[in-house]
Amino acid sequence: MIFFTLEAVLGLILTATHEFDILGSSRFKAPYVITIGRYFELVSCLILGIITFRLFQKQYANSRIIVDYLVNWNIAITIVFAVIYVLVFSRILPLHSSIVVYENYRLRGFYNEGGPYGLMLSFIFMLTFFQPKSSKRILKQIFLFFIIAFCARSKAGVLLIVVWIGMLNFDYLKNKFKVLAFPVIVLFLIGFYYLFINISSMYITELNRVKLSVVERPTDINLILGRVSGTYIVPNMVKENPVFGIGLGNYPLLRNNAEYRAFFPKPPKEVLNIDAHGFGGLVDIIVEMGIIGFILFASIIYQLHKELKKLNRGYILLTGFLLLFCFGVQIYFLYPWAFLGIILAYQNNYIDEISN
Repeated sequence: MIFFTLEAVLGLILTATHEFDILGSSRFKAPYVITIGRYFELVSCLILGIITFRLFQKQYANSRIIVDYLVNWNIAITIVFAVIYVLVFSRILPLHSSIVVYENYRLRGFYNEGGPYGLMLSFIFMLTFFQPKSSKRILKQIFLFFIIAFCARSKAGVLLIVVWIGMLNFDYLKNKFKVLAFPVIVLFLIGFYYLFINISSMYITELNRVKLSVVERPTDINLILGRVSGTYIVPNMVKENPVFGIGLGNYPLLRNNAEYRAFFPKPPKEVLNIDAHGFGGLVDIIVEMGIIGFILFASIIYQLHKELKKLNRGYILLTGFLLLFCFGVQIYFLYPWAFLGIILAYQNNYIDEISN
């Protein structure tokens, strides 16, 4: 709370030093106001984490029931969305009439895109590991994975699940395939060198391709907003504001400045100033709070790690909290902080041993 409060005050100070090339006339997406709004979002995240922790603290005997409640209700809602998806895909319902399915028949729930929706379902997938091993749990996990991979088509969601399962089974795999450890490391180093060389050689070609695409499609929001433009805008912001960042919440406004967006055009006016880089919460911290903010956040996580490392799988749970941010979830999203509340409850033995 102290950390986020200091960053909010610093963000208001930094806002006074910026010139904004603003789109639209939204009173909420405006200098100073957006910083205050983001601060209250972060406060809400912390409050949810505390409420989750207190819930498990008071109901520790029924903690498994609470996890079942969270998982099962989300499964039920996802089934409803899946039925709508099938009806739209079968053309029983028109595509434009659905708010849970959009272009190319991609499921998004009530999110803007399938990617963020898939990440949220990945969080529910992670929660299933707090349930007892059973055939029902396996069916839930298969169902969630199918929706994430084939309906929402969320690459980040699929990768998050793969990494999460790998982490939970790392000790087993390490002991089972210990003989293959050295060859795997050698192959990994060779593969990494090969990828590094090829990616380096492809970078200039890709840069020229994006520049050409921008000229051909200057109003295509899939190109000039989100991760594609963020790939160029974010490094420019970090380079120009490395120590304290650009200020809490200021990315959607400052991303339109010519010194940051480089060869990307301004988005159309009807888009207003709504945009996110899509690289997740840790990048949010680096861009908006700078190196100092990232170090402070890392020190808080380290203190949690010191408390959790003495517990079996405690470090895996904490890494799971960070993984959500690494794969694209913004720092302002609520559900990672609910997961943190569950982790702290786990630390205090308010929920049972996590099962792989």
